[in-house]
Amino acid sequence: MNTHEHDTVDKATLPPVDNDIKPPEGLTPAQEAKWEADNPHPAGTEYDSPPPQWVPGTVVPKDTDPADMTDAEYVQWCFENRMPYWAIKKEIYLRKPPVVSGIEPSTVAIGDPSFDVKISGTGFLPDSVIVFAGQDEPTALNEDGTLSTGVNMSFWHGPDAVPVCVRNGSLYSEPVTFTFTGEAAPEAEEANGDERDDDGRPAKKAKRKK
Repeated sequence: MNTHEHDTVDKATLPPVDNDIKPPEGLTPAQEAKWEADNPHPAGTEYDSPPPQWVPGTVVPKDTDPADMTDAEYVQWCFENRMPYWAIKKEIYLRKPPVVSGIEPSTVAIGDPSFDVKISGTGFLPDSVIVFAGQDEPTALNEDGTLSTGVNMSFWHGPDAVPVCVRNGSLYSEPVTFTFTGEAAPEAEEANGDERDDDGRPAKKAKRKK
């Protein structure tokens, strides 16, 4: 019997390592990235920790397509393929598109000043990008987990409804709609210059003395 023919790969526990393991000093960013790739860090180290999706005792069925794995199986599979935890944590978010649950504000009137829009949802990363009306915008990940970007009102001159979504790499959230409304209509008396009485009728103007 071929000992390599089996139905599962069972690595229920992660091997122990020296808790003091860290990248050597003086590495360039490229060298440090290479060191990271060659030195995955198991649970319990001060340098890194497994993603929360990892479940001890997870068994990955043989020949399972990564796209069909659960998040726990995917984390285990990544570890078995010597992917460092910092990379697994990012990859786990890139498995599925981000989800937008709200946008604030969701509407603004033409003529209003420029403002910041804030997007709430899940699956946001430091390099997530807000796509506003089809354009990638400079995006900030806030401490509360929301994303924000500025909207320059000088570019908008009439009513419109535009799609807004979040992009993680090549994965896009479902869009939500942001609405630009027309300028607020002036009050009747401001529009025609007439003064009104208590009944809403044009007030009689006093005749000028000759």
